[in-house]
Amino acid sequence: MKRYRTSILLISVIFILIQLQPGNAQQPRNGPAMPIGIQPAVNQYSEQTTDSLIQSLMDQTNLDTLIHFVNILSGEDSVTINDSTYLLLSRNVLHPHNDLAADFIFLTLSRFGLITYNQIYSTTGRNVYGIKTGTEYPDQKFIICAHYDCSPAQPPAPGADDNSSGTAAVLEAARVLSQIQTPYTIIFALWDEEEMGHFGSTFFAQQAYQSGEDILGVVNLEMFGWDSNDDGLIDIHTRPIANSIELANLVEYLENYYSLGLTPIIYNPGTTQSDHGSFWNYGYSALVFSEAFFGGDFNPFYQTSNDRIVHFNLDYFHNLSKLAVATIANLAIYNFPTQLENQEYTYITGFVLQQNYPNPFNPNTTIEFSLPNTEFVTLKIYNILGEEVATLVSEKFTAGKYKYEWDASRLASGVYLYRLEAGNNFIKTKKLILLK
Repeated sequence: MKRYRTSILLISVIFILIQLQPGNAQQPRNGPAMPIGIQPAVNQYSEQTTDSLIQSLMDQTNLDTLIHFVNILSGEDSVTINDSTYLLLSRNVLHPHNDLAADFIFLTLSRFGLITYNQIYSTTGRNVYGIKTGTEYPDQKFIICAHYDCSPAQPPAPGADDNSSGTAAVLEAARVLSQIQTPYTIIFALWDEEEMGHFGSTFFAQQAYQSGEDILGVVNLEMFGWDSNDDGLIDIHTRPIANSIELANLVEYLENYYSLGLTPIIYNPGTTQSDHGSFWNYGYSALVFSEAFFGGDFNPFYQTSNDRIVHFNLDYFHNLSKLAVATIANLAIYNFPTQLENQEYTYITGFVLQQNYPNPFNPNTTIEFSLPNTEFVTLKIYNILGEEVATLVSEKFTAGKYKYEWDASRLASGVYLYRLEAGNNFIKTKKLILLK
């Protein structure tokens, strides 16, 4: 994920994704065989309940497979392509191994039985897609995606965290979901030239918009490997565009429900500095979630020759990948954001403390919480040292959903904590960021 982007070049060529027949898709010259032991998932879930289905899919999300994908993409392990064996020294657009990485991605998706396409949109740019067609609503699509290109330009440029980690999570989601039926179509998309200015995703989003593609939601994965203090903090970036906020709430809900040991922080309005921003530009529901890049835990090896898997927090990487699988599975099977448009989170039956919005904010923000029954509630603000700086709520509430608008104009910029206590049954603390 880059802090700054060059201006986006829109390249006018023929749109060749969903409507194309497989025979028209551009194929790689040859490709790598998958190693023994990495196979598509087996369909065991046709009669399982909602919760057991999603839990089973997360249980199948395999850390060894994720590590294998990262090791090949980042040049730790060799891969055979075109009858030759390579260590991928770089996935930068200026390096020939960028195209070899795309070959590896293509053949990996093909092995899972997906309809697989290359989309060559310029002399240097190549997106790769695996398509799982929906059984009931084939024209309505959810996308799970990441960019596979990397920086710096000169090799070695392993790009293990940025963004072999996100790419590996997309490939693992494709493996796990490849053998189950989903009512909605899933596109497993790996973008090229994100580091150049989101060129690959911009091309797709523009052509999809012009063609009237019914894209219901985009889940973009960025940098899953770095957690230096083992606090599980993750960034979720959203904006009030289509169902993007509902999408972010779903990701947070799934983490809470399945207890993955992660701490989500929702940023609204969030950054546009990755491929989800291409879809916001055309009014599509989208978000990105990642390690705490904006949340204060910056990877010091970012975009250097030392961005290697040896620096990963592997449990954290595994749990983020499980969350990605749970998210795209819920969307492709149950389509939560669309169903929630006219509902008040009816699938949440317990206590809920939402992330404040906007976040970061200046000076006003909104905090929402839900109660399943009557309780005495306190909602307080603390500074980073744990000192109480404000009491927003201290009274009894009946069951329902509540909203509190807070004016923090008297406080200095910084990170604060807000804590909800409801009777003896619920205590929850979240971070908010005041920027003046």
